[in-house]
Amino acid sequence: MVFKDQHILTAGQFDKEGLFVLFEEAKKMEEIVKSGRDSDVLAGKYMATLFFEASTRTRFSFEAAMMHLGGRVLSNADMKGTSSLRKQETLEDTAKVVSQMANVLVVRHYEVGSLAKFAKGSDVPVINAGEGPAEHPTQGALDLYTIWKERRSLDRLTVGMIGDLKNSRVQHSQCTLLKHFDVKFVLYSPESLKMPHEVLKELSGHEVKIAESVEDLVEAADVISVSRVQEERFEDKNEYRKVAG
Repeated sequence: MVFKDQHILTAGQFDKEGLFVLFEEAKKMEEIVKSGRDSDVLAGKYMATLFFEASTRTRFSFEAAMMHLGGRVLSNADMKGTSSLRKQETLEDTAKVVSQMANVLVVRHYEVGSLAKFAKGSDVPVINAGEGPAEHPTQGALDLYTIWKERRSLDRLTVGMIGDLKNSRVQHSQCTLLKHFDVKFVLYSPESLKMPHEVLKELSGHEVKIAESVEDLVEAADVISVSRVQEERFEDKNEYRKVAG
């Protein structure tokens, strides 16, 4: 799989071979950072982080990584409130303009389909850092990297997933990536927040069980992925309160 100059918009872009190429490269970079040294591999390069939704871990990890690798960062943590979209500028136009100032755009947006618009307008690669309830491919890949390091394999594991499975873009991307491996799934969520059918369809050929309780899931799983119930995805706050715990 060739990554150079490609947009990274969906976990569906990755195959097994491509994931392992990423893991080996990430491991090398991680060892450089842990040694107390920084790299200059991205010297002279600029990354723009354009976040239309709140973020701590994702934005900081992208920005810290860029700086550890010798690059520089242009950052707006409140694009929704402070960018030229307030002046009716389109996402495509924003992407076109910012892509003249940076070598890569890292974008988080609350609406499904927005990242495709950014990619259409941009002259440089766009990386999806979370798109509404749909996908979060870089977080999904990072989670698989963590499992790979800790368990020394991504095969012959039972992965438990609990929480807001309907709206968790991270768990959707995890499923899309884990389908390439010999993995069983155990799921647990409120009835109204079940894993979407289109995600389950991707897991065809894998054993998928619905746990009867949290305890059953914990007992069955080798690895557990937990998501919060996401208030921002509910139009009816009464429905949120019913499942918030």
